Order: sequence, then structure tokens, then C-alpha cells
Amino acid sequence: MTSTRTRLWRRGVSPLGVLVFAVMVPLVMMTVAAFLFGWRFQPVESGSMAPRFPVGSLAVVEPVDPADVEAGTVIVFIDPSDRSRLIAHRAVKQLDTDPPAWQTQGDANAGVDAFPVASRDIVGRVRWVIPGLGAIVTAVRGPQAVLLLVGLPLAVLVLLELLALRRPPPEESQLVGGQ
Repeated sequence: MTSTRTRLWRRGVSPLGVLVFAVMVPLVMMTVAAFLFGWRFQPVESGSMAPRFPVGSLAVVEPVDPADVEAGTVIVFIDPSDRSRLIAHRAVKQLDTDPPAWQTQGDANAGVDAFPVASRDIVGRVRWVIPGLGAIVTAVRGPQAVLLLVGLPLAVLVLLELLALRRPPPEESQLVGGQ
């Protein structure tokens, strides 16, 4: 006869294992697909593209050939005033310069950006945005990110396996078709 505590662990751990699996598999698949296609994840850290891209969102950015950029495309480009920073703004108008450049504007900004964006500085275009996830990525970087994204799910899976090993084998009468 199994104890009440064992039955509760079985009921509690199984849904937890399913939940971890249901979250981790799509997350891993999305990350692998992004890596294979050269996509990157960019946290939205300012309100210049609100309300479409709220602060704290995570933008999924795919590489784009600058020749394929059209007016209205939300592009990600290297900030001319701080080359270590990326900006996502809408391409408004292609300028007749050599090399080609774009005039850009944030959706929430009253006017166009003060600087043109050279084609060589265009990193990609925003494909979609995941609200709220960028805040987590921004808050957790470096070793903390590894612990959260790899260590925590791994610890849960190891715990589930250890608990499964401790379970007594089912009694003969509990087996399907047992007499």
C-alpha cells in the first residue's frame, strides 16, 4: 500500500515534469532554429516603438539584405552615436546617397531620426515581438542566464528522475492484465 505522501508526489511531480517538458521543448526548438537561420533576439529597452513594441519585449530579428528593405519595414541597425548599441526603428524613406542610406523613425517619436542609417549598418528586420520576455533577458545575463535557462530545468529533470527511481515497483495486481 502506498502512503499519502507518495501519491501526492506522484500527482504533483508528473504535471510538473510535463510542464517543464512542454515549455523547454518549444524554447529549445526556437533557439536552435534561430541559430540555424542566423536570427537574433533583441530586448526592447526604450519606448520609441511603443505601443507596437512595448518596453520589456523581446524582438526576434532576422538578417535582411539592405537592398530588400522597403519603406515601412522595421529594421534593426547599429546606432551611429554608440556603435555598441542596436536600435529598432521603422525605415521611412530611402535617401539618394552612395552608399544607400535610410531615414528612420520610431513609431512613438514625433520626428525622423537626426542621422541617416547606412546600408552597411542594417543588422536585420524585426519579424515578431514577444511581450515581457525581453525584460527577463535584460535582467538575467551571463552566468545567471546559464543557471536559469539550463541549470534550473536540468535540476528539475534530475529531481524527477531521482524521485522516479525511489518509487517502489507496482504490485503484481496493479499491472494491466494482472490477476
